[in-house]
Amino acid sequence: MSKTTKPAAPTQFEAVTGQLRDLGNKYIEDKDYISAQLTFRKLLQLDSKDVNARFIYAHLIEDGTHKKHAEARDLLLSILDDHPDIFNNPTEDNLNLIRGAALRCSNIGPNVRAIDLFRKLARASNRADDYFHLSEVLVRCNAFEEAITSLEKAIALDPARFGTEANWETLRSAKSQTGKSSGAADARKVGRYPETTDFTGDLGKLIRNHIAVNLNGAPKFIAKTTRFFTMGSCFARNLSKNLSDNGYASQHMEISEYVNSTYANKVFVDWLRDAPIDDGILRRFVELLPPGWSKETTLEAIRKSDVFILTLGVAPAFFDRATGAFVLPRPSALNSRALAEKYLFRTTSVQENVDNVRYLIDFIRQTAPGIKIVVTVSPVPLQASFEFESVVQADCLSKSTMRLVAHEVVNNSDISDIFYWPSFEVFRWAGSNASDFYAADDGAAWHVSEDKVSGTIRAFVEMFSST
Repeated sequence: MSKTTKPAAPTQFEAVTGQLRDLGNKYIEDKDYISAQLTFRKLLQLDSKDVNARFIYAHLIEDGTHKKHAEARDLLLSILDDHPDIFNNPTEDNLNLIRGAALRCSNIGPNVRAIDLFRKLARASNRADDYFHLSEVLVRCNAFEEAITSLEKAIALDPARFGTEANWETLRSAKSQTGKSSGAADARKVGRYPETTDFTGDLGKLIRNHIAVNLNGAPKFIAKTTRFFTMGSCFARNLSKNLSDNGYASQHMEISEYVNSTYANKVFVDWLRDAPIDDGILRRFVELLPPGWSKETTLEAIRKSDVFILTLGVAPAFFDRATGAFVLPRPSALNSRALAEKYLFRTTSVQENVDNVRYLIDFIRQTAPGIKIVVTVSPVPLQASFEFESVVQADCLSKSTMRLVAHEVVNNSDISDIFYWPSFEVFRWAGSNASDFYAADDGAAWHVSEDKVSGTIRAFVEMFSST
């Protein structure tokens, strides 16, 4: 007679984890989700590889916040990463696991992972809603042809739910953009906000793929023999220096960020043209000129240049309270209160600045008819305001104004061979997602990082380079 082998008694660890699992499931049955969450958290602290506990805990912690949504996503993805065989075993539980991870990636990224998961899920489940979700996330990555096919599949599988007039209209519109249902090149791509990995990854790639996308097909006019003339604040100086350091001929006319307004730019043109200028403004302007610069040397530099880069600085300026005329005082921390009493410090309008910039560009083109024009907005913030107590709000209004000015001048005028370079967007948007765009060199919050300036200029040269 054969001997029956008794199953091994559970170890103390197995007994404890088993009790916690049973307790947690009991809390779920009783709808006591807070206690269930605490119990499964304790279970995972004891056994972080418990697949079932990870799956249940991921759903228990969802509370509507982005933070918990991401935590749940990561838990589900960790199961799939640890057990890739799940994809080859399409049980209902496994499909629900993949679907949960795919939906969370679709909601908060990464989109590439969402597409990969939904592709595998749709093929395994053959469910209409999985194909529909795949179609939606494919569009975000401009994969229009596959998105159309996936939506058609969803409609075919469940016409009652997905064969709506809205979806049929979507298909007709999508097909008209691509020319036909399959095989055609995308007629128009949709811009999508970059993901965190884009912001914190390669700067040149971020600029090419997400920030200066519209310039990828722009004319190529930069060669090693190209001569640049830059004008504006310290950012324009950094830009010119970086060009010079990389072997390009570049001269820079610097205007202090504090007075780097388009009204000061207009005075610059009037000075070069020998037009009438208020004596006080003229004296102040001459004081601000960089050493060694004169009308003759400035005009000669412009005439010899192939590319003129204008960096728009700030929208606020001082004006005479009685006449409304532009004034150019000597601001300092000590006399700022007196200046604010004597003069009106106000944020100028978009139209005022558009008129001033066009006045400047018209003169530049008269002086050098074939010169290319590049307009940028300085990312260097306004350092003081006599108009608002919050300089942060004042700077936002100022930069928003100057960005609209650049848009109007570049896109809604009859000026030819003019381009907008998004240096402002690089620093303010990439800088909000990565910590080393400001203050990296000296700790000053208003100083842009030299390394990021260099990276931005490299992308600029590569974008327009003919070699």
